[in-house]
Amino acid sequence: MRNYISENNAEKLATRKQLWAIFCLCKKDYRGQELTRADASKLIQELQMKKQSQPAKEEKKPTLEKEFIDYMTEKMQGVINTAKEALQLKSVVADDPNYTDPKKCKSYAMFGFGCGFTIIDFDKRSKVGKQIKEFAGKHQMTTFLQQFLAAFTKEQIEYFQRVGCPLSALYYQDIRINGAYDGYVASFMELKGVKNVRTRTYYD
Repeated sequence: MRNYISENNAEKLATRKQLWAIFCLCKKDYRGQELTRADASKLIQELQMKKQSQPAKEEKKPTLEKEFIDYMTEKMQGVINTAKEALQLKSVVADDPNYTDPKKCKSYAMFGFGCGFTIIDFDKRSKVGKQIKEFAGKHQMTTFLQQFLAAFTKEQIEYFQRVGCPLSALYYQDIRINGAYDGYVASFMELKGVKNVRTRTYYD
């Protein structure tokens, strides 16, 4: 900052630039307080030294939700690998001609290990466990579905949609894929100290 102090003007009123510098350093308005240039210069030096001696602010600790997203993002490759295994298993589901007009019977391609779902048990007294369960449901068909679909080409997504097995449905309903996702959720619960965590899987 330019030096405005000399023997001839030291007792003159502080300049506007000095007052502005003080305000920027301490957020206090010294206008109208008859501060001299010499006093202002000394105050600016003191405030600058004080600011330099202050420790840097610690970074805010990431929220539990952010930690969950980061953890699951790393684990999503395991879910994707399970899905690619599932897509190697192909079968056909057809209408039963005993209950449907044979001429109107339709058949559908089916991929994967079959439908099912997983339940995560944990100590229900745990607030952290309840929060993680909430995050798991909130992000499964949003954040992580997008990550899941990003592992496939546009042509692959369109193909499975066309044959009646959308990848989004497979991701949510296939027993192994769903189980892989919930398994990682359960492991994150344990990582955060939630007690009595276990998973139960059921076939539809």
